Amino acid sequence: MDRKILGIQQRIDALEAKAQTAPVGSDPELQAQLARFLCVLSSGLIEQALIVVLEHYAKRKSQDRVGQFVSHYLSRIQNAKFKDILVTVGRFDPEWREHFETTTDDEVKDAIDSIVNNRNQIAHGVQVGISLATFSGYYKSVKRFIVDLETFVNSH
Repeated sequence: MDRKILGIQQRIDALEAKAQTAPVGSDPELQAQLARFLCVLSSGLIEQALIVVLEHYAKRKSQDRVGQFVSHYLSRIQNAKFKDILVTVGRFDPEWREHFETTTDDEVKDAIDSIVNNRNQIAHGVQVGISLATFSGYYKSVKRFIVDLETFVNSH
């Protein structure tokens, strides 16, 4: 796994573990605040994973100028819900879109969309009701998708 992606995941993993085992576990409001923060970090993880994996592919498969163009294009990705991920990978190859559309579990698709939706609401000051347990389920699905994305793209 790419170091940048791994670093973000390790940061989230460590904070999630602290939130579950620290004395904050006895304070549901503090635990919910941590879950909200973890949603924001995880949304960034989704974006960065998509960007990094596709940038590496472009740099591996094309000339430097094309790789730079792709990097510039990908740097504009924000709040990538599952449909946005499909559009982006489909621009590389329509068969890639088809692959992820058909092989990604609905649970994973919903988890990605829920994390991004929660992140957007949090960023706009809305008090979302996500628990640490709910976040943890979403996050496991997101990590599974990132592994699938990286494995698939690296095999092409």
